[in-house]
Amino acid sequence: VISDIDTCVEGMRKFTTEIFDTGVVMAAYVVMLVWYDWRLTLCVLVFPPIAYALANSLRRLVAVTAARSKESSGALSGMTLDRISNALTYRVYGEEAVQDQRYEGYLADYEKKMILANLWENTLQPIYKVIAMIGTMLVIWFGGRNVLGTGWESWDIAAFSTYLACFIKLATKSSHAAKLFNAIQKAQVSWQRIQPHLQAATELPDPVPPAAPAALTVRHLSFTYPGSDGPIFQDLSFSARPGTIIGITGPVACGKSTLGQAFLCENPHGGQIFFGAKELGNGHTAPDGIVGYCGHDAELFAATVEENIRLGLSGDIAPVLKKVCMDEDCATFPMGIETPIGEGGQRLSGGQQARIALARALFHPRPLLILDDPFAAVDMATERKIFTSLRQDYSDRIILLISHRLSLFPNLDQVIWLNGDGTSVVATHEALYASCPAYRNLYDLQHAQGGARHA
Repeated sequence: VISDIDTCVEGMRKFTTEIFDTGVVMAAYVVMLVWYDWRLTLCVLVFPPIAYALANSLRRLVAVTAARSKESSGALSGMTLDRISNALTYRVYGEEAVQDQRYEGYLADYEKKMILANLWENTLQPIYKVIAMIGTMLVIWFGGRNVLGTGWESWDIAAFSTYLACFIKLATKSSHAAKLFNAIQKAQVSWQRIQPHLQAATELPDPVPPAAPAALTVRHLSFTYPGSDGPIFQDLSFSARPGTIIGITGPVACGKSTLGQAFLCENPHGGQIFFGAKELGNGHTAPDGIVGYCGHDAELFAATVEENIRLGLSGDIAPVLKKVCMDEDCATFPMGIETPIGEGGQRLSGGQQARIALARALFHPRPLLILDDPFAAVDMATERKIFTSLRQDYSDRIILLISHRLSLFPNLDQVIWLNGDGTSVVATHEALYASCPAYRNLYDLQHAQGGARHA
């Protein structure tokens, strides 16, 4: 966008310069030439418009090559940012050479398209000048006749020299004006690219009001990614009423997050999801006003703590900050809840980022909450405090708690264990501990590491 703005500014600068410099001077030259010999002037002024016509005929070519160069420039800028931001990751995982090769490809494409764009804009300038200067031969021929007294006017050598000098200046200015056409065409391309960013702000619609609490019923739910070998999960059925907290866990890459995202209804799924009498997803009721979501990657914006939690919703955020144990942290910030946290919350620790994202999910009331690993970056004492708040203060909500940490699972109403092969088990913690060796082994391992006691 910045590059496009620079191009627009350059086009406007050249346009205004040529209007007040070239345009006024050319008009003065034309008047002077007409005064010396109007017939000869009409003859020699035929050629500058030909240069203009040539420049105009290349308008589409200049516009196309300019647009392609801008697209390539944007792609290269994005690749450069990615290369800088993720350099350490690429190096650790041995992808540095691959990314260097990709970057060289983007760079070569940019060089090629920029050369083409500049070629059509700049290399034709001598051609425009040659066309405009063709009239010089007529000036010499007919001007010489005027000096000899056999032409249209009677000149001396001084008049001939003055007329020739004025015409050369006029032709040079004319070639500059022809080049101006190409600069304006490039500016028009950039203007079209930045126009979408200049749309007038529209009034935002009112937030969707939260739905009333209701029972959740899931029947034979399944999901398969396009092109995958098999379903991530299938034939999953369970139910919950307000106040129920259900844990979702399983081995690494078993589909825990995918199951949570199924309730957002962004992708088609098998089976049915009912909230009360309403069916969610697959072209039925949208989850707006029903589902609240807190992903395992906190999506935070370059704004203040308060703005990241509110997202335009009015009300006091102090209660939710206390519920997620973030009130004391905010008290230490230089500007409290008005402290900017940087893009992606880069000024905060991982635990603080997770708690602000959780506070946002709690501040926007929804009867069904999907919490994807909200405690991964906090200590166990803080985890238990937050869980106690969830249990006590949100008894009107159904909470699906996705987590790889099982310390809280004995306190949950149900547990969904995903095996990783598409199958699943739904039971209480006690029943699952007794019947599922994989769950029992994972829980005992964490129990031993955490020094906790099995409930």
